[in-house]
Amino acid sequence: MRSPSLRTLARAVIAVLALLLSSLAVPPPTARADAGHDSLVVRTDRGWLRGAALRDGVRVFQGIPFAAPPTGELRWRPPRSAERWPGVRDATAPARPCPQPPLTLLPDGGPVLPGDSNRTGSTTEDCLYLNVWTPARTGGRPLPVLVWLHGGGNAYGAGSDYDGSALTARGLVVVTVNYRLGALGFLAHPALSSESADHASGDYGLMDQQAALRWVRHNIGAFGGDRDRVTLGGQSAGAVDTCAHIASPTAEGLFQRAIQQSGSCASDGGLTPLSLGAAEQRGSDFAASAGCADPSTAATCLRALTTTELLRGTGTGTASVWGPNTGPRVLPRAPHKAWAEGRVNAVPTLNGNTHDEYRYFTALYVDLLGGGPLTTASYAALIGLQHAGRAAAVLHTYPASGYPSPNLAYSAVNTDQRFACPARADSRLYGTQAPVYAYEFHDPQAPPFIPAPHTPQGAFHASELAYLFPTGAVRLTPAQQRLSATMTAYWAQFAATGDPNGARAPAWPRYTGDGDSVQVLAPDRVAPTTGFATDHHCAFWAPSPLTGGRAMTSTPLRPQRALASWLPHEERPG
Repeated sequence: MRSPSLRTLARAVIAVLALLLSSLAVPPPTARADAGHDSLVVRTDRGWLRGAALRDGVRVFQGIPFAAPPTGELRWRPPRSAERWPGVRDATAPARPCPQPPLTLLPDGGPVLPGDSNRTGSTTEDCLYLNVWTPARTGGRPLPVLVWLHGGGNAYGAGSDYDGSALTARGLVVVTVNYRLGALGFLAHPALSSESADHASGDYGLMDQQAALRWVRHNIGAFGGDRDRVTLGGQSAGAVDTCAHIASPTAEGLFQRAIQQSGSCASDGGLTPLSLGAAEQRGSDFAASAGCADPSTAATCLRALTTTELLRGTGTGTASVWGPNTGPRVLPRAPHKAWAEGRVNAVPTLNGNTHDEYRYFTALYVDLLGGGPLTTASYAALIGLQHAGRAAAVLHTYPASGYPSPNLAYSAVNTDQRFACPARADSRLYGTQAPVYAYEFHDPQAPPFIPAPHTPQGAFHASELAYLFPTGAVRLTPAQQRLSATMTAYWAQFAATGDPNGARAPAWPRYTGDGDSVQVLAPDRVAPTTGFATDHHCAFWAPSPLTGGRAMTSTPLRPQRALASWLPHEERPG
């Protein structure tokens, strides 16, 4: 037999090496990330990614899977690890948002929020992806990380609605996260509880968020980030979820600081998670409305429904409000109880609200969807329905004659009760165990999301986001741009050190219950105030013997013909 030539042997060796290299998914040497982490190709524990270069020396990697698609039998189960992929995965475009109906509710068919997800909606359940913004060069010490949870009532929104470039320019690695929403993310049901290891259900969205935090812990070093300096933050529902993670035993060690913007869950007046029993009852009602009333077959029936069929029930009745419930291992006890027992992840926290939170909801539900402004009489009637036996006291504290319009009086009631005073209560609670820095965004000319001729929106709910995640879609004046620069500097410094104070920004005092100092963030004034509690009537909303030692609550309302068609299904903040 003739021996193979050296050339033939060399070719065989090269072919075997090529096969081995392809199976290991190793990109060519020119594509590898260098020691300074400034390549557009990086390696994660699941495979290689190719991102894109943006202006101002920012790189972005989008559509990165952090968990397996929660489809089929994985619907309503804890997230599983993502599969490895071969070669170099393209990460230059975001993934689809998690399933949600479009929020195109305006009379002209426009969306009520500015994010792309609100215009398009989604029916894609394969949606557990995140996005990373990082400076082009991160040599030296790893950079602090901000993991951002979007708002939207745990039923709307996407991580891709937020551009992390401005914060990245301040020296942060920014991660924005998709998580399961609505029924897919927060449905509790006895049939689902019976098949789980901890005999509980719900909170799948919280589990997704913690899966993303674990991905950050394992992979953020490849993007120049510091796994030991992670700030978890969010706005509205994202802030409520952040509040829940502070009380979650399974989140221990996953973040070292927290940011809550316009969302509370730990104190009186905040959005306290439902008990497992109450959440399962809501889930049973939802299942029945979807045609899955038989408890013995409910789990199979629910998993057989199409995404579109599930979305039909997302915005109706009691099921229109989605959020965490206690019971699953991720949240075994209510946050206020966890704080009372000292079982919390007490970390430095930046916490606050906007001055005119509820004006956005009044503008939407009253002006745009209701056909006109409140009158003095309809304002009084609405307060009577919501506050029952204490309505006279509410109207005395917030008389229609004391405001430019009944719309603004109604907005003030709900701003103070639902946002401002709960935020202050959280600051007072958190400050007993860790440093807290409290703020109030107060730009009366913040660019509005929606037109509302009868309700000047002022510093409305979510108005601060355009200053922290600025894009060309919202135009800021030079004074507002300066405020944006101050705010991004504060947020970045806080993420880096746990203290927002830096060399050039105005001093921001640490919050204490005795000092009660809140930093005002306005174009013409960035300075502390001690008048927050008076401005928002927090003594009126505080717990008292008349309310059994709890803060005064109001009754969520569904549409009622006696007033007008504009009353929302559930007046709870998104």
